[in-house]
Amino acid sequence: MASTRSLITQRLGAIAVGAWFAGSLLVGAGLLARHVVALPAPANTPLLGASLASLRAPRDGGQWMAVHVLYAECRCSQRIVEHLARTERPAGWSEIVLWIGATPPEDTLAQRGFDVRRITREVLSSYGIEAAPLLVALDPTDHVRYSGGYTDRKQGPVIDDLRLLAEARGDGSSAPLPVFGCAVSDRLQQGLAALPTL
Repeated sequence: MASTRSLITQRLGAIAVGAWFAGSLLVGAGLLARHVVALPAPANTPLLGASLASLRAPRDGGQWMAVHVLYAECRCSQRIVEHLARTERPAGWSEIVLWIGATPPEDTLAQRGFDVRRITREVLSSYGIEAAPLLVALDPTDHVRYSGGYTDRKQGPVIDDLRLLAEARGDGSSAPLPVFGCAVSDRLQQGLAALPTL
């Protein structure tokens, strides 16, 4: 009788340890996914080019255009703001910042010559954009030459927009970098809300 109880206790202990391990693995995978899984970039289609071309000011006709999509509640977007404010910007580009969120953007962007426009998440979704920070480069005929992220990994030390814009203007051969940052659209935020948090 005692050996039967001991066997049952051992089995229950093994089941408990297995359940704890499986639960920890799932929680850990969910937490890791929030930090290393890339978010979707908009499809590189003529529709995206036409939608973003509507942002062009009359004075920007015939120029290359860079659209920086930044989200007020996103630390990665804040890093891009700091980078944009302190780097020498390329000549021959009109640069627009689409700013989403309740907190207004820093004045330094407008002071540096960026055309900063506050838009809603709904308007952003109408462009097919669901995540930030995102960089889109359009040629003078409104063809999308680049649509993707700024870094090769989450919080990556190298913000590569200047290289990406130069390559877009060259032969347009840049493979898009993953979009690491924050969900902006309701759909994507709801999907990510299912993942565990700390």
